[in-house]
Amino acid sequence: MSPHRISSADELASRFSASVSITEEEALLAHISPYFDVKNTIYGGRGCFARAQIPKGTVIHLSRHPIGSSVARVFRKEVCTWCFGYQDGKTLKHRLHDKIYFCSQECVASFVESDPEDLLAQTLVRVELLFAQSRGEISDKDIPGDEDLDAEISRIWAATEKWESSLARLKPSKKAQIRPIVNDDDYCELRYVLGVLHSMYQTNKAEKLHHREEDSEEQKPANVTPDGAFQLSLSGMDDGEALAIEAKLFDILHSSESQKVHRYPYLAVSYSNIYKFIRLIAPEEYLPFISIQAVRDIIGRNLTNAFGIWSPVTSSDEEREYFGFGVYPSASFFNHSCKPNVTKIRRGASYEYIAKEDIPVGAELCISYGIRESDGLKQRQDALREWFFECGCSRCTTEGKA
Repeated sequence: MSPHRISSADELASRFSASVSITEEEALLAHISPYFDVKNTIYGGRGCFARAQIPKGTVIHLSRHPIGSSVARVFRKEVCTWCFGYQDGKTLKHRLHDKIYFCSQECVASFVESDPEDLLAQTLVRVELLFAQSRGEISDKDIPGDEDLDAEISRIWAATEKWESSLARLKPSKKAQIRPIVNDDDYCELRYVLGVLHSMYQTNKAEKLHHREEDSEEQKPANVTPDGAFQLSLSGMDDGEALAIEAKLFDILHSSESQKVHRYPYLAVSYSNIYKFIRLIAPEEYLPFISIQAVRDIIGRNLTNAFGIWSPVTSSDEEREYFGFGVYPSASFFNHSCKPNVTKIRRGASYEYIAKEDIPVGAELCISYGIRESDGLKQRQDALREWFFECGCSRCTTEGKA
């Protein structure tokens, strides 16, 4: 059955016109898609629930581009920086500044359009240069022990603050001598953080430009009413408007940084080193968005909200290569089910979310977080716990009683 299309802008405007007294957060959540509401679940957290009956094959949501993404260092020459295209292990021919790889000139042009001042591109070049000088593994003696872990974590970040305060007094030649140790996993994280910082910068720049315009009805964005409420879902917005909404949604995502560090204490040192690395190479334009807490939150929000970028496969049980990850805030409210009723399909850097079956009104819309259908209950539950997710879907419940 061919996918159903999103309702027209006029239909959406009339449907949402009554939403004038709700908070901005509620407005953001209400306008992700015309097909579902984001509401609290009975088991904790939030989820997506069908507003009306959804026919099988309906495209219920489209995430156009991640707010931040990263390609694993080992694949940086083989996986397109923009669309994540892969050409069977071949080194990609199209490059920017000889360091950033793309699968086509069209992807180069799209990246440049998203980075008109060349800020992100130049920063990614600096990443490659500094990483080559900083690559290594942290010493076991620097990893905090389990005893009084909270105090150890606080000590690490206090030392990071002290390190940062010394930067202003150092000459550029001296700064090179205090570079942190980072490994390939850190490389993936710090490129993602820089992508998010760039999105924040671009969104802030666009908002400032809008605020300088005359406050006339003709110049208000088409998706905003005079009282500031959103009229359209993300599908009805242009790329700039959609990015602004995704950035606001990103701000309300939960950060699992503390939980992850308490499970794996070495990450406290790793995240501190990522922060130091970013402070050394970030352009001045990104600095208003950089603080220790901000970077910790950016990292923490990917831990339970990122979608992995994987090599294409021909069957669900085929082994896949992990290429990297991206964070799509508007899609982060889909919960997991081992028997999902929504499938996600990656098309380039975009994801489509399509109903796998007829879905009744009020039903929760769930996707798979990448768990293989052939995995047993324990395998699935162990994998999901890495994302701090306890699955209580019908399949797990049934198998748990067997």
